[in-house]
Amino acid sequence: MRCLGDDLRDIRAAYMDGPGARFWVAEADERVVGTVGMRPAGGGGEELALKRMAVRKDYRGRGIAAALGRTALAFARQQRGCRAVVLNTMMLQHEARALYERLGFRRDRRYLLPTVYGRLANCTVTTYRYQLP
Repeated sequence: MRCLGDDLRDIRAAYMDGPGARFWVAEADERVVGTVGMRPAGGGGEELALKRMAVRKDYRGRGIAAALGRTALAFARQQRGCRAVVLNTMMLQHEARALYERLGFRRDRRYLLPTVYGRLANCTVTTYRYQLP
């Protein structure tokens, strides 16, 4: 069984070695302050998954996440056969959801986190989709 953080155990294998996969970092003040990854979501390369978008709390509000998101979407547009970018986010991530919608992502579906915790806490995951032209 794969763990939620398995892709972070070997970033090179998950985001750098295969086609349609990349990992970017934003740096400021000589340290990493933001990250985002992109990798195939399955389905024969027609969809890429936006993963691991995060910005340190003390660097938020400076446009770093938007710049990382635009970079990832530009990469997706360059991938032959890619029709969409998808991502999943938890219901509590209000700022992230607002950013995704500003970038052009649209809510695709919602589902209950398929774990015991998800059922007990009524934890909802929202899938967003960015349709490429």
